Amino acid sequence: MNTKALKLAAVAATMLEGFSPTEWIPLPSLGLGIRVLLDDGQQQLVATAQTSLDRSADTGSAAEAARIYDTMYPHAGFTWPHLRAITEVEADYFGTSAPITVTLIEPLPGAPVSDQAIADVARASSLAQALATLHSAAPESISEAGFPVEDPSRFQFQILERLDQAAATGRVPADLLQHWEEEFEQVSLWRFLATPIHGAIDETSVYTDQERVLALSGIERLRVSDPAIDLAAASALIDPAAVPTFFSEYRNSRPRADEHVITRAELLAEFAVLDWLLEAVDSGDEEAIQDAGELLSSFNDVLFSKDTKDTAEPSTAPPGPADADNDHEGTPGAVVLPEESESEPDAGLAAESENVIDEDTEPDEAEPTDGIHRP
Repeated sequence: MNTKALKLAAVAATMLEGFSPTEWIPLPSLGLGIRVLLDDGQQQLVATAQTSLDRSADTGSAAEAARIYDTMYPHAGFTWPHLRAITEVEADYFGTSAPITVTLIEPLPGAPVSDQAIADVARASSLAQALATLHSAAPESISEAGFPVEDPSRFQFQILERLDQAAATGRVPADLLQHWEEEFEQVSLWRFLATPIHGAIDETSVYTDQERVLALSGIERLRVSDPAIDLAAASALIDPAAVPTFFSEYRNSRPRADEHVITRAELLAEFAVLDWLLEAVDSGDEEAIQDAGELLSSFNDVLFSKDTKDTAEPSTAPPGPADADNDHEGTPGAVVLPEESESEPDAGLAAESENVIDEDTEPDEAEPTDGIHRP
């Protein structure tokens, strides 16, 4: 039996008055920790033992962000996490080195896109529309709530600073380094008004069905900054053939966007490979450093190879994770910048329960065949 998930279900059963779950089922961790879906016959909630967040960050960010989203986007065509309860559990309960934060939220519809690239026009367009909605709201309530507000000129300085750090590694081809320096130093590129952004778009935060985006999670990184950050991160989730549609739909859905937002998004998408290199250098992972260097060299060849230029218009998209031929968790798939179920639910558990896992189950302990756990 999955003992950690069972312990989580037991904790969750005590967290909310009037909620007495009789069924639970494990969910994918999504990089957060242990997750289970609980049902008391009247409502369903997702409990998470959040090993990657502390209590203050969760209560001070995710819950407040949800309140702001409710205020700014009352008619949005998608939803977001709503925190119902939170508690802290001593480290020895889950056998961890530090106390664990346990949260209860309402389940989100659909399922995360995960590692399956969005290749269809419908979902690519829906994601563009969702981001256009996010970026079109007035930013005052975000700044008043104490969330970060990033000045465009400061953001430009931070990028150029990271370029200098990357140049010092000796791993960035000279032509590619010059290309980025020239592009990011353009004054006109940074003449825009910062907007509300999601700030943490990745394969675990975008929930879809077969046709559209249904929910966005990870909203605690809400801030006022460059909308190109979200666009660059989202483009990493989309099949290259559908990226033009994504950008075009964003333009159509947000006609008042600044004229250089797509250009910045494309540059920031390229920049993800360089960020991966810097993270590998910081961690001292020599294999990852080598892989990142090879990706940068490949991208340099794509942009500046004479043969490529003579035969076809070069793609500005950096080589994808598959080109690295490795399984490192640090492989670039979204922008890292300085300051970070597909069917309708049945009568049983919610749509999020479709992707069931049991990551912490001991190898010699099998789960009940009906998939339902009763604490």
